[in-house]
Amino acid sequence: MNKKSFPSLKAVKLPLWFTAGLLVLASRIILLAVYWYWKNEVGSDDGPFTSLMRWDSGWYSAIAEHGYEGEATVGVDGQARWAFFPLVPLLEGFLTRLTGLPVRVVGVLMNSVILYLITWWGARYMRDLDQGWPQAVAFMLIVNFGPYNVYYSTLYTEAMFVLLVCLALYCLQKRRWLLMGVFGALAGATRNTGIFVVFAVPVWCIVTYLQDNDSIHKKGVLDFLRWVLQKPRLVLGTFLMPLGFFLYMHYLDRLVGDGMAFMHVQYAWGKAVGNPVVNLWNGLMELGSINFMQAVCTVTVLYLAVRQILRRRPEGILSLLFILIPLSTTAYGMARYVLCSFPILLEAANVLAKKDRLSQLFWAFFLATFGIATTWQWFQASATVM
Repeated sequence: MNKKSFPSLKAVKLPLWFTAGLLVLASRIILLAVYWYWKNEVGSDDGPFTSLMRWDSGWYSAIAEHGYEGEATVGVDGQARWAFFPLVPLLEGFLTRLTGLPVRVVGVLMNSVILYLITWWGARYMRDLDQGWPQAVAFMLIVNFGPYNVYYSTLYTEAMFVLLVCLALYCLQKRRWLLMGVFGALAGATRNTGIFVVFAVPVWCIVTYLQDNDSIHKKGVLDFLRWVLQKPRLVLGTFLMPLGFFLYMHYLDRLVGDGMAFMHVQYAWGKAVGNPVVNLWNGLMELGSINFMQAVCTVTVLYLAVRQILRRRPEGILSLLFILIPLSTTAYGMARYVLCSFPILLEAANVLAKKDRLSQLFWAFFLATFGIATTWQWFQASATVM
């Protein structure tokens, strides 16, 4: 191993699950330290759980406590609960009723547990399926201390979505295809981009088929189809993956008569589907603005996506889709979407782990500072950054 890379977890002789727990605990301590400093600075009387409940947390809380209530929940500005997919808020609602704790407490605690699972399984993913131990360490550090890590501590869906995408891709490459289908379906019930996880399957199939040393059959389209159809669990798992998304569409059709209501209601937030390239260009032209910074972040992450694709990784197609889909509405808020994306986090960890020691220290300091800054801005409830 390169002496300038991140140290091996084997070298420190700590089990991966234990190391993940220590890092998550450290990230919780830093989160509370930022909260206490902010509380003393602004003189707030809000507790940590209340202070973490910002922005769309109110929507998730309303769904958790009352569910979806059709036209009665439409606000005067046209915004409505069905813009938010159901898995996370309904799970928060179930745990709230089970424990008797307020939903704001349940949401933070639940997502903290999910963050631990992301840290543990994401590191396993890097160790088993991609570059190895140094990249696994880098991944765990970025997730817990990097930019926008505060989103893993709120009522939002980022933590659950990252975990489900990780598990679906892991099961795909470990050939546990029925589990892949289950995790993919749950991802589709978590966020609207969840349905696109299915696109990783044909990419993995093509790459794996081309690498298969089969000297009996001549490679071609028909032989590729034969190769796929000989794996009925893969076919069934693939068909399961869009199920969560389509079930939510069916529910909305019964509720409000529009299966695509989750998309149509986005107009109430000023979002209309357009050309992602145009939106990116417009953002880059607004020099010095928030949109400019978001667009620059998007360009940087596009580099990571292209790099991942050139490495012939099945995650590459998802990196690209998870960038282009939110970018098709606006460049505003892109940093949050792309920096809380599992495939992008993988490639960022891969790049960081291969840098020399001095570069690693610089980027670690930069990303950690960025992480603390975005956490501070979350407590400040400042729309200029988040």
